[in-house]
Amino acid sequence: MGARLGAMRVAVVSDVHANLPALEAVLAEVDAAAVDEVWCLGDIVGYGPDPGACVEIIRERCAVSLSGNHDLGAIGAIPIDDFNPYAAEANLWTGSVLSEPDRAWLGSLPTRTTRQGVTLAHGSPREPVWEYVVSAPVALASFECFDTEWCLVGHSHVPLLIVEPEAGGTLTAIPGSGGPVEPPGRAIINPGSVGQPRDGDPRAAYAILDLEAKTATFHRAAYDIGQVQARMQAAGLPGYLIDRLDRGR
Repeated sequence: MGARLGAMRVAVVSDVHANLPALEAVLAEVDAAAVDEVWCLGDIVGYGPDPGACVEIIRERCAVSLSGNHDLGAIGAIPIDDFNPYAAEANLWTGSVLSEPDRAWLGSLPTRTTRQGVTLAHGSPREPVWEYVVSAPVALASFECFDTEWCLVGHSHVPLLIVEPEAGGTLTAIPGSGGPVEPPGRAIINPGSVGQPRDGDPRAAYAILDLEAKTATFHRAAYDIGQVQARMQAAGLPGYLIDRLDRGR
């Protein structure tokens, strides 16, 4: 068993992607839940129309934040050619409107860290920037790359809880819906995406962890998707990114 969890309730957000109304809706629910801390797993910007406002809020509200691949792409820290054409176009626009202080802050963030006995990584603990934990082989390899009870990841935009198998056992993957769920062993937990959900539910996704009770509860928050789409259109962002918001894909 890895390092023990702490004693607090934590809200976990990831993949905000410059979607301000979605972030505000999530934080309103988080505030009502009276959690002790908020943690962000990266991709604060990219895709959406309000990168500066989202950076400001995450910087102010989160006890710990990571930098994701879109954050690094928007500031030129990784090649823009590594992204699909829609994401690349959005990242170029994002980079053009971010302030220098915001760019510097995004560039200062880790892509992996540990807090309160929990490992945090944007993509995977093995490759924090780009790797998706969405298959059994990657999940099994990921468990070898952290020594805490839980590892939190984002990047795939799909809420998910994966339990490490005991010797000779099979991997358990639980869709991130409702809760509280008490993982029966070491676990990788993805809270889903605040600003760009891709599990067919367009509502903003996040999770609340009770580190003492060792439970994870998955939540969804409704927000005004049309408002974000209008702002994206006004910014000249790709139509494909605009249209996918109300499909949750």
